[in-house]
Amino acid sequence: MSLFGEYPCANLTIPPSYLSYTSASLSIVMTLVTITGNLLVLLAILIDPNKDLKSPFSYFVANLALCDLFVGFVVDPMSAAYHYSEGSARKYPMKLVYLHIPYFISSTASVLSLAALTVDRFWAITSPLSYRIKLNPKRAGFAALGIWAFSICFPFIYLSIGYLTYAFVFAHTVIIATFLVMLLTYLKIFRVFKLKVKEWDNFNQSSKDSQAKRQAMKWEQKVTKTFLIVLAFFLACYLPSCICIYITNLCSSCSCISIHWARDVHFLLILANSGVNPFVYAWRLEKFWKAFVKLLTCCGRCRGSRAVSREAGLDNIAMDDTTSASR
Repeated sequence: MSLFGEYPCANLTIPPSYLSYTSASLSIVMTLVTITGNLLVLLAILIDPNKDLKSPFSYFVANLALCDLFVGFVVDPMSAAYHYSEGSARKYPMKLVYLHIPYFISSTASVLSLAALTVDRFWAITSPLSYRIKLNPKRAGFAALGIWAFSICFPFIYLSIGYLTYAFVFAHTVIIATFLVMLLTYLKIFRVFKLKVKEWDNFNQSSKDSQAKRQAMKWEQKVTKTFLIVLAFFLACYLPSCICIYITNLCSSCSCISIHWARDVHFLLILANSGVNPFVYAWRLEKFWKAFVKLLTCCGRCRGSRAVSREAGLDNIAMDDTTSASR
């Protein structure tokens, strides 16, 4: 069993059918959850029913939701189909490269989007005036395009070095390095927060300008804490995934059953992270859940009006038939 290169158990043994079916079932559930939640986030920001989500932070959130939607529409269904075929046919249904390339593209884009959100929070807290002047939606869009360009190009290294080597590189560059940058940035953010809070306490609280600044700081603080929860979920999913990558790469004494378990757990944990973020926004940020409620209410009204229109149309047809019969 080689430690690097291709998947070590590809030609030795097939995963147990219960493992393949479990992975397929979880992939189907994650498809529904990921698409529903992230589509709602994307529509809330693009439509902006309450006109209060047009900000660079929201555009970075939209880019993260777009990355996660790619997971829901492409990677999750492919994972479900692959694992179901693996369990039912008792053989590897296709080359894993067709599943791994979109998987690594979406994972890279998602992680880099989280890093961009971290930089956004750091800039907004430490230099609010410079942040409002220099970071506009156009520049946020260019940053998002840069993230996607790198995310699409970087995973193609996989084609020349193999799955396990690339997974090891991915774990040490994209995941661990990004997490360390985010962690150090957040430590600086909270230090600045303490100083800002002391400054606001010394201001005249009765003045309207001071109250407005305090409200703005409270909003920034809530957004930052919300994003910190997003990072906690990121760590909860990606850290065990990195451990599984180490097991798959370095555990030469592990059985193929253990390797198969590590393979699927590593894969599913990263996919699961894409379905978590929208519910954190809805739980923590009032602007987002109000937009969600308004969108869902509008959808309900549209369905209701269509049903009424259909009933009215049927009634008109029935009346026309009755009139023609009486004639």
